[in-house]
Amino acid sequence: MAALRPRANSCRTGAGASVLALCLLLSGSTRAADWPEFRGPGGRGAAPAETIRTTWSETDGIAWRADLPGKGASSPIVVGDLVVVTASSGPRQDQLHLLAFDVATGGLRWQRTFWATGRTLCHPTSAVAAGTPASDGTRIIALFSSCDLFALDRDGRLLWQRNLAVEHPRSGNDVGMGASPRIIDGTVVVQIDCQGDAFAAGIDAVTGADRWTVPREKIASWSTPLAVELPEHGACVALQNPNGLELRRARDGDLVWSWKGDCSGIPMTTEAAGMLYIPNDGLAAVSPVAAESTPSWRSTKLACGIASPLAWGDAVATINRAGVLTVAARADGALQGQVRLAGSFWASPILVGDTVVAANKEGATFLVSVGDGPGGKPRIIAENQLPGTFTATPAVADGCLYLRSETTLWKIASP
Repeated sequence: MAALRPRANSCRTGAGASVLALCLLLSGSTRAADWPEFRGPGGRGAAPAETIRTTWSETDGIAWRADLPGKGASSPIVVGDLVVVTASSGPRQDQLHLLAFDVATGGLRWQRTFWATGRTLCHPTSAVAAGTPASDGTRIIALFSSCDLFALDRDGRLLWQRNLAVEHPRSGNDVGMGASPRIIDGTVVVQIDCQGDAFAAGIDAVTGADRWTVPREKIASWSTPLAVELPEHGACVALQNPNGLELRRARDGDLVWSWKGDCSGIPMTTEAAGMLYIPNDGLAAVSPVAAESTPSWRSTKLACGIASPLAWGDAVATINRAGVLTVAARADGALQGQVRLAGSFWASPILVGDTVVAANKEGATFLVSVGDGPGGKPRIIAENQLPGTFTATPAVADGCLYLRSETTLWKIASP
């Protein structure tokens, strides 16, 4: 079976080293091979040392599949020998499920179900189980669109819970919330951007007690926070809404930097080699330490649509609403190449070795080679189809790819 193989030096140069270093710093006791949160270690969407197979179908190349008790747009995470995912069910979508499957067999290890305490209205394309769980290797944190926040141990025992919609009665909106939690420096960061009680909070991962809470602009946003390491401030978190971006220290919430400008409300900012790549009217490259926050470059050709951008090595990549994958130079935004995919993309792409993996809503997963060196043009090397509706971003760990449709979790076998 053909496989995607990383380049020999991909773990030691450019963004690969940055991603691995951030993983060691921020991911606690998770293994290097884990995929512990939305878009993987550090939220960069990059697995530069992984190798996966190139072809699969509903009847070939599948290690296992698991039916889920409800729908969801959340991605799976991989923590040790567990694959964890969320779902929501019931006529009002008010039953909230956390499920853990055995990595090797796909057998259900445990399932926990809770009742929602906040609003469960959401857009038909989303679900109350929209936010991806996060883990520090010991705890599993799940935030639902109802603003219910749960912390469980790896055996599924409830450690603590917060009913944020009870504490903030006007949090939430009629199309649903979408931001995933982050665990940064022992702090669970949640971003609740809405037209009512908008706030961000840092919560002690062990006790569930507030470390800090700050008000946010009363404007809807579905973007997930990003962990950023700054030399003078340590572990920080980037919080994005349509009016700009701010960096706060993870441990106390103090504001250390901000950028005012139009930002996208759904795709999240990414980072590589100390530079932020902010989705707005295209993509803007901004230094988070510069006193003058004028972008070093901006390109309207790098529109993001709903999917978040990728940054690695010397390149950045975006997928626009028309399904066009564009690759550009990370240093100046100069266009390197484009390739038209098919379908609509709600899930964000990830990088595996030197290949972009992009799953469209209609169940097709495209593998696009971007590893032909500087200036190399992207090219589709495989397209694989599974049944169902896919809005969740893929996960990868130990040579296996995890794809989640609204109602089914698939594990693609290793090469």
